[in-house]
Amino acid sequence: MKGIDQILENCRKNLERERAIATGIDVFAAVFDSSGRNILLRQRLERGSLYGQDLSGKWELIGGGVEIDDFTADYTEVIFNCLERELSEEAGLELIKLPDPIPMLPAWLSKNNLIDLAFVVPLHFNKKDVKTGPNHFDMWDKGQVKFFPEDIDNVNIVSPRMKFMITQALSY
Repeated sequence: MKGIDQILENCRKNLERERAIATGIDVFAAVFDSSGRNILLRQRLERGSLYGQDLSGKWELIGGGVEIDDFTADYTEVIFNCLERELSEEAGLELIKLPDPIPMLPAWLSKNNLIDLAFVVPLHFNKKDVKTGPNHFDMWDKGQVKFFPEDIDNVNIVSPRMKFMITQALSY
């Protein structure tokens, strides 16, 4: 509990200095196929969301919140740890390596006194950055993950911010 207490103390100090405190830090992977024009999205299965909305059945990038256990001395390991977990859980993929340097495209959100920071990391599905894992083909066959072309206007995306992140990744 000591680590949590220190984090809360740092938050209090930042608030006293009128600095923003992030209520969440998210990292998403924009996984492109070998052509570099199609982006891998996952169909959201979870019902809940930060704002109590049912987002199930909608599409989003693969990724999620950075957890305290992801933090190590090196920031690149934090990004790797989060994306490695999320790619495995949500798409059955294995993260091989991160690009060097790591491009991190930001998308911030402030709503209802919550500040959520999100970053998108472009990756390539060509056994260079990402490869298939043991559960990938099962998820693919069930339609839970799929490549979408650059034109995502007709895709039911979970939120305007997610659509912004996808568009930013596609234009990177």
